[in-house]
Amino acid sequence: MPDHPQARRLLGIAYYTLGQVDKAAEVFRQWMTDEPDNPIAQHMYAASSGKDVPQRASDAYIESTFDGFASSFDAKLGKLGYRAPDLVASALAVACAAPDGQLSVLDAGCGTGLCGPLIAPYASRIVGVDLSSGMLQLASARGVYDELVKAELQAYLADHAGKFEVIISADTLVYFGPLEGVFNAAFRALKPGGLLIFTVEEASDTASGYRINPHGRYSHGRDYIRGALVQAGFEV
Repeated sequence: MPDHPQARRLLGIAYYTLGQVDKAAEVFRQWMTDEPDNPIAQHMYAASSGKDVPQRASDAYIESTFDGFASSFDAKLGKLGYRAPDLVASALAVACAAPDGQLSVLDAGCGTGLCGPLIAPYASRIVGVDLSSGMLQLASARGVYDELVKAELQAYLADHAGKFEVIISADTLVYFGPLEGVFNAAFRALKPGGLLIFTVEEASDTASGYRINPHGRYSHGRDYIRGALVQAGFEV
């Protein structure tokens, strides 16, 4: 069913899940030939073929993917045993003496707001930023964010120097390849002594420090992350 909106994406996913990445790339190549301006086709072809890999997922790819995914996002992650928000909240609890409601917090790539209720006891103010309008609508319904902003993350950070005491990012930096730019922007957006808490997918077998995977997300090596953080001014 090549004209079905999801058929090509799901067929490509089926192929790379079975380890047949070349066949996945061909599906995405044909899709991109028929729809050259489709950002999902472009990104998934790059991810599965290794050709013209972007430095990060494009704004259009993020918006298209997550606007279409928003209504089922929480339910699907629940089936996966998704733990990124819990890991972020646990790290914040370790770093803070007590949840005293005094911190200015940025939820960077807030999605549907899964982190919001977990970090609310620590925060006097929580700002969420995301590229997906559909995700932001669901985050708003949680009633824990003081402000929700539709923006690209690195650009938002660059425009808000010295505004936050904590920046959290659950499952967002997986859409960046090189992390130096976003780490530098995060360091400048934090007040002195501020915290950056984030999750990534681990890559243990890449010489460059990061790679794109056939599923379209980037993985990063521990040494690479440590070096990029230190270069930006952080203590790890």
